[in-house]
Amino acid sequence: MDEIKDVKTNFKNAFALMSEARAIAITMHVRPDGDSVGSALAIQEILFGMGKKRVDVFVDGVAPQNFDYLKGYTGIIDVNTIDFEASPESPNSLGIKKYDLFIIVDTGDEPRLGACSRLRTVAKKVLVIDHHLNPTMEATTLVSNPTRGSVGEMVYELLVANKIEITQSIAESLYTAISSDTGRFLFPNTSPYTHQAAANLLKVGINSVAINYNNFQVYDSDKLSCFLKVLRRIKFHDDGVIASIHLNYRLVKKYGFSQDERHKMQGYATDARGVRVSIFMTEKERNVFNVSLRSHGDTNVAAIAKHFGGGGHKNAAGLVAYGKYKVLIKRILRKVREMVKEQKHLTVH
Repeated sequence: MDEIKDVKTNFKNAFALMSEARAIAITMHVRPDGDSVGSALAIQEILFGMGKKRVDVFVDGVAPQNFDYLKGYTGIIDVNTIDFEASPESPNSLGIKKYDLFIIVDTGDEPRLGACSRLRTVAKKVLVIDHHLNPTMEATTLVSNPTRGSVGEMVYELLVANKIEITQSIAESLYTAISSDTGRFLFPNTSPYTHQAAANLLKVGINSVAINYNNFQVYDSDKLSCFLKVLRRIKFHDDGVIASIHLNYRLVKKYGFSQDERHKMQGYATDARGVRVSIFMTEKERNVFNVSLRSHGDTNVAAIAKHFGGGGHKNAAGLVAYGKYKVLIKRILRKVREMVKEQKHLTVH
């Protein structure tokens, strides 16, 4: 695996792998977000523009529907529909063909791939493009730059370095990626380069208002009553420094909250004045919780998530937890309190 610190050199190696490959599979982390979906679809469009005939994008499950305006969205494949044991030549088979290259975006740790990790078994080489701290993913070539606010910025950098034309659909996908992972350019990971990349994508003629509306603002009016029920369940701890929301299995089964809807609701907890960390626990199955952590300032929720087997960024991370809610929330709150105590000063709020 390349352990070259020079990102430009790694980009050169990455582009060489992309150029050599004929059949390519692209994937992302479980519960994909705008950065992973946008970056994967942008790379797919780049590869089609390079003359590649077979470029497939896979997810573990279903990609969020609010990204259905992106070119290539309808062709995203749920890897769980594939029979890795079946012959792809068999009639009516969902078997899978071999790939020359397996591209992994926005994922630094193997467990975060979920079922998509199986694609390694049918690929000759692996390229990882990621912006998380300390990635552990095995790859032929690893392009890692934690100073970038999104993988979308890194893919944009790859385009510029190789003088690839930025089409309307590529620009839409990359702007979606960048805007999503920087929280509409409000998160601390937003840098001058973030704005520079976004500005150049805007010059292509994309509708940034529509993209941000789809990603951050729109909601279904028939969900308003259940939103109110959830917001009433926000609990504040330690004089309002920590906020938590618990969606039990009954509520999840009744209303079927999407990932995007949960993010919107968590925003109300995260952005309450004085809150430094928010915890959003969704019981997707009995005693199985998706835990989303958000923070302001220097409070590193990625370290908290990693302690429990998860991962993410300093101000946005997640994990899967197993057990009874009351036991789990006590454990998570204990770790959050330790972290908050270490970070006494806050630059926002």
